[in-house]
Amino acid sequence: MRQIRARILIFTIFVIALAGYIPTDAVAAETCEEWAGRIVSVQGNVYARRVGETQWLPAKMNDTYCPGDMIRTQERSRASVILRNETIIRLDQKTTVTFSGSEKGRTSLIDLIIGAVHFFSRFPRGLKVITPFVNAAVEGTEFYVRVDGDQTTLSIFEGQVAATNDAGRLLLSKGESAVAKAGLAPVPRVVVNPRDAVQWALYYPPVLYCRPADFVSEARWQNKVRRSIEFYWNGDLNRAFSSLEGMPENIQDPRFFTYRAGLLLTVGRVDEANIDIKKALDLDPSDSQAFALQSIVAVVQNKGDTALDLARRAVELVPESAAARVALSYAQQANFDLQGALTSLEEAVELDPENALAWSRLSELRLSFGELDKALEAAKKAVALNPNIARTQTVLGFSYLARIMIRDAKKVFKKAIELDQAAPLPWLGLGLAEIRDGDLKAGRKEIEIAASLDPGNSLIRSYLGKAYYEEKRDRLAERQFAIAKELDPKDPTAWFYDAIRKQSLNRPIEALEDLQKSIELNDNQAVYRSRLMLDEDLAARSASIGSIYNDLGFQQLALVEGWDSVNTDPANYSAHRLLADLYAALPRHEIARVSELLQAQLLQPINITPLQPQLAESNLAILDVAGPSSLSFNEFNPLFTRDRLAILTDGILGNHGTYGDDVVLSGLSGRASVSAGQFHFETNGFRENDDLEQDIYNAFVQISLSPGSSLQVELRRKTTRNGDIPLRADDSHWPDFRDYFEEDSMRGGFHFSLTPRQDIVTSLIYKDAEQHT
Repeated sequence: MRQIRARILIFTIFVIALAGYIPTDAVAAETCEEWAGRIVSVQGNVYARRVGETQWLPAKMNDTYCPGDMIRTQERSRASVILRNETIIRLDQKTTVTFSGSEKGRTSLIDLIIGAVHFFSRFPRGLKVITPFVNAAVEGTEFYVRVDGDQTTLSIFEGQVAATNDAGRLLLSKGESAVAKAGLAPVPRVVVNPRDAVQWALYYPPVLYCRPADFVSEARWQNKVRRSIEFYWNGDLNRAFSSLEGMPENIQDPRFFTYRAGLLLTVGRVDEANIDIKKALDLDPSDSQAFALQSIVAVVQNKGDTALDLARRAVELVPESAAARVALSYAQQANFDLQGALTSLEEAVELDPENALAWSRLSELRLSFGELDKALEAAKKAVALNPNIARTQTVLGFSYLARIMIRDAKKVFKKAIELDQAAPLPWLGLGLAEIRDGDLKAGRKEIEIAASLDPGNSLIRSYLGKAYYEEKRDRLAERQFAIAKELDPKDPTAWFYDAIRKQSLNRPIEALEDLQKSIELNDNQAVYRSRLMLDEDLAARSASIGSIYNDLGFQQLALVEGWDSVNTDPANYSAHRLLADLYAALPRHEIARVSELLQAQLLQPINITPLQPQLAESNLAILDVAGPSSLSFNEFNPLFTRDRLAILTDGILGNHGTYGDDVVLSGLSGRASVSAGQFHFETNGFRENDDLEQDIYNAFVQISLSPGSSLQVELRRKTTRNGDIPLRADDSHWPDFRDYFEEDSMRGGFHFSLTPRQDIVTSLIYKDAEQHT
């Protein structure tokens, strides 16, 4: 009996101890059936309080919260939260929000108590924001709300928001702002540039590579700076800032203020950073690092000319400064001087070979030039110098992604996100990797997070528009392309993608206007790829450009554009495919069409573009516009290369026993792409012994051996059975004539790119033909 009591006592103590061991937040998390919000990014001091609890606990990435839970950000801190309906909210410093559950299972309720929030909602009636002075009902939009002591301010970036309280209602649209005070109806407020309200949400890339050894004095404040730098490079922003507390007021070294300014830019505190930059310049008007930081601020705020002037000034003041040249590279790229940016970075790593930021930036630019091997080498060098910087891991991830090393790319991007959860490029890279791996929905979600982390980045907006387009969510894609054009009017990327979108909606005139605008912005050269070359952009494939001109009857202009493109870059597979498609619509151009198609195939990267069997045949004995012998209009042109299967079918049916069909199945998986198709056409003709039956089968396999080399094999079979088809001048006709033709062919191709401008192409073709008359 005593043993039983002892066991019961031990078991009771164990249960009590276990209950005390389980964290209170874990217990609270289990009390709700569905979470209301999930943390995706934390910078600085961010705390959460569970419903029914009194203690505030640190919030961490991937923590989920229930209705009634609260999140609070402290000074110099930011957080991003994704709601259950995929709305993303970005919290500024000194902000407190409560998850208030949902209405009708789809509308998320957010109670903004104090502070500022940037909302990124993509679903109609998917969000309702409650503040002390006004409520905001959201109609699928992007907007900003700030609650101060006695008022609420709203600014709308896109879409519509209905601002309501007991005193009145006001409907706000894109570009409009309003203020609501206690007891008063919301009233409009004129704001010249509403997006200035979210400067705190922008991402400022690091340029200063400060080291503890830069502050060698035994002065107390320099000891603090050394500790702060160590914490910063280990990803601990909280302790990096806290180490700088209690600094004396009489510091006369401008390096302290430029370092702290760079730290403040990391968490988006641009106004405070500008104050420190001014202090540095007051102490030393020729401080190169201060001008470099000012240049980066101008780049992020899309002031390209100002950024370039400031960066050049920084280099002039201290020619041996690597940081100044890194800043100059950003300014040059913002002004589309990629060669100048590359030169600046090569000089930067020569001046400071141990600068990990300079090496990572050099890798990024080499990717832009398609120098994949050199880009990977520079990225690995950057990681070796400092693996604790998100930037070094990010460029390594993009280098892996360009080499179709998807698993490695995902791993590195996730590590970069852990190091700096507020950096947008790792999220963008992870999204592109997910899409390349075939998961479009997951990839789009990651790109949405990237856009919320840097709402002023036009390139990320273009990629988000591409993702929406792939999901056939046209209205959202249109909005993102419009925002990208507004954010950076000089960037041709959004104009080009929007042209493809409009073409697929049968709006050829508008598509042509956007395409011409993109060409104008790209030095009047045809645009075939996005600026960063992060993915193999296949938007210029097949009928994407040619069909715009064909729809409008401008075949000659299309040919001129294609010839100019081939002359500018003979290795551009898109230009050759464009000419092949255009020649298909012209009489007596069969041989030219087949030649251009062969060159396009040999030069192309792996892709999922359907290869119709009849395109590679020079003599089909069919009228140019008769059914499946003409190019099918692809209603949807994919803008992302991703693992998946695709099928393309079309056909024709007519009198005299006329029938034709065309079926192509294509697929992409990792480093391999395949395409298999069949073409059939038959007719009895309009007279005796005038029949024709034709079949073509093909199978095509391409394997990417490395980023610069690929191997492909194509098998084809063609059979033709026909009577006396020709129409002769003397009206003679042979009623007993029969012809049978059979041809089997095999082609092997190899493409090796020595440099972005030097290619080796090999093609071997074997044919076995037999004809009976």
